Amino acid sequence: MKVLSIIIPVLNEQESIAIRLSALQQLRSHGCEIILVDGGSVDDTVTLAQLLVDQVLYSPKGRALQMNEGATAASANILLFLHADTELPEGADKLVIQAVAESAHVWGWFMVKFRKQSLLFSMISRCMNWRASLTHICTGDQALFITRNLFESIGGFPEIPLMEDIAISKILRRRARPKLIRLPVLTSTRRWEKHGVIETVLFMWWLRLLYFLGSNPGQLAKLYYPREVATPSVGASLSNSLGSISSRNSNYAFPNSRILVFAKDPVPGKVKTRLEPAIGVKGSLRLHRAMIARVCNLLGSSCLAPWQLWVTENTSHEFFLNHCKKKDIYQQQKGDIGHKMADAAVQTLTNSVSTSLLMIGSDCPCIDESYLKAALEQLADGIDVVLGPAEDGGYVLIGLNAPNNRLFSDIDWGTDRVLAQTLSRTRELGLSSVCMDALWDVDRPADLDRLEGLDPPLLWNVE
Repeated sequence: MKVLSIIIPVLNEQESIAIRLSALQQLRSHGCEIILVDGGSVDDTVTLAQLLVDQVLYSPKGRALQMNEGATAASANILLFLHADTELPEGADKLVIQAVAESAHVWGWFMVKFRKQSLLFSMISRCMNWRASLTHICTGDQALFITRNLFESIGGFPEIPLMEDIAISKILRRRARPKLIRLPVLTSTRRWEKHGVIETVLFMWWLRLLYFLGSNPGQLAKLYYPREVATPSVGASLSNSLGSISSRNSNYAFPNSRILVFAKDPVPGKVKTRLEPAIGVKGSLRLHRAMIARVCNLLGSSCLAPWQLWVTENTSHEFFLNHCKKKDIYQQQKGDIGHKMADAAVQTLTNSVSTSLLMIGSDCPCIDESYLKAALEQLADGIDVVLGPAEDGGYVLIGLNAPNNRLFSDIDWGTDRVLAQTLSRTRELGLSSVCMDALWDVDRPADLDRLEGLDPPLLWNVE
């Protein structure tokens, strides 16, 4: 087995890749593994790299996707993620191995310097190192390293198109204090010189500010890949981004939490289809709309936490707009419910505004304010995963303090094994979990009779 796997995401790096990989050959002779993950290069990057690495892998474009692909194929128990324009110091393998020796759950990074020295670049690197040490959030240029056990326990990099380094640091700093290697890596100044040093500093500060304020990483990526020399209007974009942030009303009991409601578009014949033999297509649609309205009214009046509506297709549907502000309506990803929840968790928790979330559906009309409050309190107490079991073996609520895609993968969705499999997964990942009282939801005709006992009543069976 290799002692250290060095994973390098690349895209069109033919100008420098051979030089950078040649500098790593001594590490290969020491038992390190070099894995290059190409994101769709159209130049000679892969051809130049093939003889200088142990593996060449291919992945959709995006550093998070590429690095996760490399980690999956890695054979070592220690992973190091290296940008193509960053150079490791001599003896980096020994420094990393020494840093992680005390535990199977360790992460950290190197201090950074620019390859081209000047007073200005020296000041910038010092600020980068100071900020990382103070916040426990590193940048990709600082060669993040992590034990495999810890990396797998958090589900890898959040698969977002930008800010994946900040996102994973936020998750990791909750799990373990980082190790800092003071012997610096050297990184290129090409990006800074191409767009102008001051302009690049301001641009990156601006992107980080928008991310901190809750902007979608996908929108930020459109600005960053590629960007022109001229920086967009900071004031205008900041104003637009602020519009997408949920209210920070000080009256919220949990202002840094988010409650996400998942709902299907109200389309006849597409919702509550298992109830159609009993109440027909129109009745199923009326019930679906009534249950969505009920949970929206509950969240709107409770002031527990800012909330969002995650819908299958049409974020501008009149029914949704009647119950939720446009800025708080999001479209679910394609795929099964596990993929949808994993993506929503990543999008919500990989900015500095939201520190925890609850995800619920609209088909559990007996859920109430006290139940949601109890779940939020468990998260505030540091529980990693809070589950609200359903009587049928699934769950009506899941709460998280950090995103973790593995919680939602390889689960038999729609069966009575969902809750048991999810609890088993939390144990595999070393996550603390709490199960609340079981609730009932409305999936089958036999569940309809229970609607009569709701207080306040659910007025659905009227034209």
